[in-house]
Amino acid sequence: MKTSLLYDGLSEVVLDNGMRVLVEEVPHSRSISVGLWVRVGSRDDPSSQPGIAHFIEHMLFKGTPTRNAREISRQIDSLGGQINGATGKESTFYYAEAPASGLRRVLEIIADITQHPSFTPEELERERGVVLEEIRGREDDPEQQAYDLFTAGLWKASHPLTRPVLGKRATIAGVSRDDLISFHSGFYQPERMVLVICGAADAGSVLPLASELFEKASATSSALRRRPPLLRSDRNSHTRETGQTHIYIGLPAPDARSDDRFSAEVVNTILGGGTSSRLFTHVREEQGLAYAVSSSVISYSDGGFWLTYAGIAPENVKRTLDILLEELRALHRAGVRQEELDLARAKLRGNFILDLESNINHMARLGSAAIVDRNILSPDEVIARIDAVTVNDASRIIESYVDSEAMNIAVVGPQQKPSTDPSNTDVI
Repeated sequence: MKTSLLYDGLSEVVLDNGMRVLVEEVPHSRSISVGLWVRVGSRDDPSSQPGIAHFIEHMLFKGTPTRNAREISRQIDSLGGQINGATGKESTFYYAEAPASGLRRVLEIIADITQHPSFTPEELERERGVVLEEIRGREDDPEQQAYDLFTAGLWKASHPLTRPVLGKRATIAGVSRDDLISFHSGFYQPERMVLVICGAADAGSVLPLASELFEKASATSSALRRRPPLLRSDRNSHTRETGQTHIYIGLPAPDARSDDRFSAEVVNTILGGGTSSRLFTHVREEQGLAYAVSSSVISYSDGGFWLTYAGIAPENVKRTLDILLEELRALHRAGVRQEELDLARAKLRGNFILDLESNINHMARLGSAAIVDRNILSPDEVIARIDAVTVNDASRIIESYVDSEAMNIAVVGPQQKPSTDPSNTDVI
């Protein structure tokens, strides 16, 4: 077990069982943040059981042979800490925060729940009801439903990334204890895990502790069978009797490991990444058409998409969509100005520095990079990469990704007149 120093304060080791462990020592901190990432998410659900990865995340907090659900909560509360989990498209994440004195107990609990869930029939039925209510809540949220409709048509060939993380009520109702045990034993293996500890932690003592608490891989490991997503060029209008219409425009974007991600984030900030962005200024401030209008870059391990979004009154659909498409045309036609670039870099740099004031953000930054096998850069290296983005870099990104041939548009809301159908709208 050889320890490497990735940069000053950050140590890394790959344990004998294959688990990657990162420890970032934060001077003067009096707390710790611990995160365990598992390389399995909703895109890895069997096609017949969408939502099972998320269901397992819920079930891991319901008890082990040595701790029931109440004892897990009480032990964390006794430390003055908190614990939670989250399931995404590509990974599942378990995390806890506590004063530094609680580090060993926190690690013990996370190791126990992720490796030894009981999946008792009683807890399974109780939590099935909780997950079903979570799905109903999402179905009652018009904006979430609109986003699900957009992503359902975003990728070609019914790609698993089109599926909602929560799954469907019918499939969750039919998941059995054996299904959960099989999925867990196949994917929750140490070689698929990344453990990150940030804060008042000493790498010299934490790394042996991690080796002690996490066991060897079993022989039941399941292979990840992932295929890269391909963006679908399409125009869709979904009728929903909602008070607001939601417009989504999807374009290609760099994957999570691409060096293009820095330039893409700078250009995105100029387009719709804040209150000084073009979209916010032209759609909200000048026209008063939307409360929420923005753009963002969503990256996965093997693909990504560049999202532009606006939530507007139904009668303003055509006008708003025309403005959004004109902003993309202008970006493609004229690029960005140096003063815009300077402002966007300053915003990204400042936000990144502010994020580093929190141990949990330190931990999330490292884990989200490690779980997709992205090179981990020091904070100074990240800032340098942001500052190095030039106007020419921005132009190259725009030329590469702002492409009308690969544009996906979805409009979700009350029925519109035929003239407002996005399929009839001229694009870039």
